[in-house]
Amino acid sequence: MNKLLLAALLAAAPVHATEWIGFGWASFGDFPHAAVILPATVNGKACFVQLDTGANGGFIPAGQAAGAPVDIVIGQHAIRASVPPALPAGDQCHAGTVGNSFFDNGTLTLDLRHARFAYRDAAMLRDDSEAAPFRYVQHEGCGGGHIVVPVTLPGQPPQEAMFDTGAALFSFAPLQLSMYDALRGADSKPLKAPSWGSEVDCQTSRLTAPLRVSRYTLDGGVLGHCKLGVDIGVPLAGIVGLAGFAGQTIIIDYPSRKWKITR
Repeated sequence: MNKLLLAALLAAAPVHATEWIGFGWASFGDFPHAAVILPATVNGKACFVQLDTGANGGFIPAGQAAGAPVDIVIGQHAIRASVPPALPAGDQCHAGTVGNSFFDNGTLTLDLRHARFAYRDAAMLRDDSEAAPFRYVQHEGCGGGHIVVPVTLPGQPPQEAMFDTGAALFSFAPLQLSMYDALRGADSKPLKAPSWGSEVDCQTSRLTAPLRVSRYTLDGGVLGHCKLGVDIGVPLAGIVGLAGFAGQTIIIDYPSRKWKITR
């Protein structure tokens, strides 16, 4: 082999293969994909956490009391946070919830078809012209932020919605009942859904009209409306969950404020 070519190959930056980690789905009622559950290690103890991009913080411990600071590791990424003084043993070790701040130095990828995820401390979509921008709504004195994306309903001007994996069972959940009534089918039925240790009254139906989210169109899945106030400091039409992206891959590049949906 040509010596110059060999030297160039040896000097080239290595290509990093995606390091996938499997995640679990938590079911609720008739919904098998109600929440994304990530494996985590808390000071060396195997646990799990819920992924909730509707939360701006890095880690919200399960339970009321917080104990000493510990290292919480997901994949190769770690942060220092507090957890309850005593964690349950075995497979029932539910440490809490991770929000956007846990990942906002890099890129989080969710492969919904194969139930796996990956995280890299890199802005992977920075130069990707096919990725769509999002707004990252932050608050003074608080870590992380909220992912806000444009949504457009047929015959209406563009509005904004929050992307929330904590509302995984929904494709779209309007905050106003009038919008839900305009979009729902005849199959609307009540649902009591868990939310931060309590139950909220919701309604669910089929999404009957195509919803444009950034550059992507959701034309099916579950429409919902819950009696739950959402205030992140900007007007929102509703919440975009995961149901409308079933079988697809969602890439969230926090530093570049871009995201991308691929099949």
